[in-house]
Amino acid sequence: MKFTLTILTLLSCLFMKAQNDCRDALIVCGNMGYTGLTANGPGIQELNNSNTCQSFENNSIWLELRIKTGGTLGFTITPGNPDINVDFDFFIFGPNVTCGNIGQAIRCSTTNPEFAGSASNLTGMNGEETDTAEGPGELGNNFIQWLTVQDGESYFLVIDRPVGSSDFSIEWTGTASFHDAPVFNNPDGISVDLKQCDDDGVDDKTSLFDLTKHQAMFLGTQTGVSIAFYENQNDVITETNEIANPSAYANTQLQQTIYARMTNLATGCFNTMEFTIEVINPIVAGQPDDLFLCDFNEDGKQQFTLSQNDDAIKDGGANMIVTYYRTEADANNKTNPINALYTNQVPYTAETVWARLENVSGCFGYDVVSFTINIIPLPDIVYTLDIVDFRESDNSITVVMPDAEDYEFSLDGSDFSDNFVFEGLEAGPHVVFIRAKTGCKTIHENVVILNYPKYFSPNGDGLHDTWRIPYLSLQPNASVTIFDRYGKVIDGFMGENPGWDGNLNGKALPSTDYWFVLELANGRKIHGHFAMLR
Repeated sequence: MKFTLTILTLLSCLFMKAQNDCRDALIVCGNMGYTGLTANGPGIQELNNSNTCQSFENNSIWLELRIKTGGTLGFTITPGNPDINVDFDFFIFGPNVTCGNIGQAIRCSTTNPEFAGSASNLTGMNGEETDTAEGPGELGNNFIQWLTVQDGESYFLVIDRPVGSSDFSIEWTGTASFHDAPVFNNPDGISVDLKQCDDDGVDDKTSLFDLTKHQAMFLGTQTGVSIAFYENQNDVITETNEIANPSAYANTQLQQTIYARMTNLATGCFNTMEFTIEVINPIVAGQPDDLFLCDFNEDGKQQFTLSQNDDAIKDGGANMIVTYYRTEADANNKTNPINALYTNQVPYTAETVWARLENVSGCFGYDVVSFTINIIPLPDIVYTLDIVDFRESDNSITVVMPDAEDYEFSLDGSDFSDNFVFEGLEAGPHVVFIRAKTGCKTIHENVVILNYPKYFSPNGDGLHDTWRIPYLSLQPNASVTIFDRYGKVIDGFMGENPGWDGNLNGKALPSTDYWFVLELANGRKIHGHFAMLR
């Protein structure tokens, strides 16, 4: 016989994790070859003085061969790593021996392929060889004579890896056959995954599943077989930690994989499958935002609209309601709800509010989540304005303050930004706004950018008949004093006055240059000169 190799994922996973021994030998069923097997560690040393090939367990795996139909039995072991330094040995005990009394090996090979000068590191039994044992070291050619077996016999095959690192595959040859593994029947190809609500009234996202729901379909007409259920791959292969009550099993994850093992009670052959169980429509609350309100009443209390977090908590879910509570226990027990318009209890202290999200139809469920409500004190805004004017259209205003990073600024109510310097300004009135980034306070100050005309012409034509500083009327307490070139005071006026008409004591003064001093109410003084043209 020669059988096609198949991948047995569960076996590969198991033996990469743990060493097996004679007592938990893997029963070979169904005439399949295995691939991806890994032998790790010696486990219990059971080969001492039991073979003529002078070796023992290093990194081994035990297989039990139960013969259904007699004939010749051979195999080929192919390491996953073809490096000639990787060496696999094997030993066969039987027929019909028991663990603890396995006797002497009736076949064994411990030839080292590198030492023997072999072309490859494959090893096994076939019909061409005549020797029944070979090795150790350079002795042999990696293959020995296969077995002639009878119906109903059993043998132990121990595969050991003394040198190198690799997994391996095994292909059965000859005319003998093994017992078939039982089959999980599913004639209509239906989904066997289980989905149900968490409808027991307790929001723990668990439910009791009947894992045996499809058991009758799986068994079909097969007799003498049993089905057991497990929580992980290792347990289903090693037949440990069977789920005790599979008809009422509480899931441990929202979506969980369950492993089923079907075993032929007479032959020990088994098959495995997996399916998922899932609690559907679990309620998972979205993350709400912490809420902040300014202390406009200056008493540390404000009324919060808790329901503004409803959409975030529902997180797109439909048919849900949100209620609010002061404690987590109240939220879980659905007791003592608070109004969605809620005033914080302790001034100036962050307070935790608990929200309960609950289904109003479909699967019952709820979840609770918390957020904080906070009162923001009104800030004291301390600043000065640095004004540069009398520069035609290149004037500027700079806001100077120690904590400017906490504020944003605007000139004349345009877009607020972090920029606190306003440049390229024309003369005229402006309003500087300073707003706390918390949004809790905004102040403004009226500012006048000044500039003076360089000449005037008092000709009585109604154009430039007086010399005055535009917008100075917005600073009525400012004063202007005008001098001739010799420093003699000619005239003066206050900011609210119309200006100088070019006369002194009722007499027109000649065309020439004149000087002035402008003194603002804040003490700032500006010096300059202008021309009178007649």
